[in-house]
Amino acid sequence: MRTSLPTVSRLLDALRLGRFWRNRDGVAAVEFAMIVPVMFVLFVGSVEFSQALTVDRRVTQIASSAADLVARTKSISTSEVSSIFEISNHLMQPYTTTPLKITIVNVVANATDATNTTVCWSQNYQGGVTNYSNGQSYTLPTGIVQAGESVIVAEVAYAYTPILFNYFMPGTTNLTETFYLKPRLSASIEYNGVKCS
Repeated sequence: MRTSLPTVSRLLDALRLGRFWRNRDGVAAVEFAMIVPVMFVLFVGSVEFSQALTVDRRVTQIASSAADLVARTKSISTSEVSSIFEISNHLMQPYTTTPLKITIVNVVANATDATNTTVCWSQNYQGGVTNYSNGQSYTLPTGIVQAGESVIVAEVAYAYTPILFNYFMPGTTNLTETFYLKPRLSASIEYNGVKCS
């Protein structure tokens, strides 16, 4: 009789286990508990992605607007370029402007060689994307400028830090844009009354 006790207890365990597997009470709660973390990560990820995409669009808009405002003039001053930078701050709202960097450059091509391009003048905002000195060589994409002409280049960079995922994945993504526009009213734009040569 002693040998049958373990068999009976195994049979009872199997019956209890069988009842457990057949019991469907609480299955929805368990499935919900398993899917909630996945849904949360997908939701937060989509919010972060849309925020980053919006900031990237603002960076592009700032680059095109800054280049366009400079290209519409024959002559511009330091204070007028500073006003363009202030406009850029407003375009960035409601996002912080602390990581925003802008460089506006007037690049002039040699009178006989369009591939020989140099910086006529530049002005930076919040340290700028790149510091250029007058006369420094500047490489432009092929076909942007003709010999003896100039082009306005607006370089914009923004170090985007995730709002929600910063706690899970710290770090920044550098969003950059470079925009090229030819001056509309003259071959080059005077800066503080000084012509480009």
